[in-house]
Amino acid sequence: MNTLIQHHIGHFEAFFNGSPWYGSNYSRIIDSLTEEEANWWPPYGHSIHGLLLHMIKWRKSLSERLLGNMDFVATDNDPDNWPEAEAIQKMNWVDTKAEFARQQKLIVDALRDKDDAFLEEDFLPGKKFGWLIQGVIDHDIYHLGQIATVRGLIRASA
Repeated sequence: MNTLIQHHIGHFEAFFNGSPWYGSNYSRIIDSLTEEEANWWPPYGHSIHGLLLHMIKWRKSLSERLLGNMDFVATDNDPDNWPEAEAIQKMNWVDTKAEFARQQKLIVDALRDKDDAFLEEDFLPGKKFGWLIQGVIDHDIYHLGQIATVRGLIRASA
């Protein structure tokens, strides 16, 4: 029985459209947003659209490795990690949401093909897959909180 893998899958599913311990899930928050809200840029910080693109970048870092592409490397300085406002304004919000959903499916499906021993395998020297998987879900939860906060600021000022 792969209880640790199931544990991680459960966290990804609860985050995406389940009942996470911290309140609203990703789908409830993201589906409530208009494109205009997603592209609103606060005076200090990032737009919701930009936050979601950043989350996708780090999900790709996991999904690519889960699919066997160990050469995929994401860095803080990658242009698609924190795209500039002008670049984000040219992107389609619906496409960005679809890419996040695609990454969700890739990750969960790939994890279903793994066993608990996989979590102890290195994805980089000295860095275990279990650590990366937990890190991505923690990262998603952190930024979902930011998205909810920005949404609250937008709606409070309307």
